[in-house]
Amino acid sequence: MENEQVELNSQELFLGLAMVLHSTAGNIEDEKMTYEDAREIYIKVLPDIARMILQEHSEEEMIDAAKKMGGLLSEIAKAKGVEITS
Repeated sequence: MENEQVELNSQELFLGLAMVLHSTAGNIEDEKMTYEDAREIYIKVLPDIARMILQEHSEEEMIDAAKKMGGLLSEIAKAKGVEITS
């Protein structure tokens, strides 16, 4: 990466990612951002951040976290009437 090194603790990272997720939807609704802009963020930028995080953890930790997040996503989707396919 050509950017300066930025260090975040786990809480800052979680809050930052949560804000990106939260604000993206609002920015699309308010027409401050297009779906294509969001796609670029989710396809080209966030995976690099994810790789940095994942390399610090074991496969077991990642699987456990993915199962918990999957359960949360399913629960919220079901409550909102959204169908998630695997």
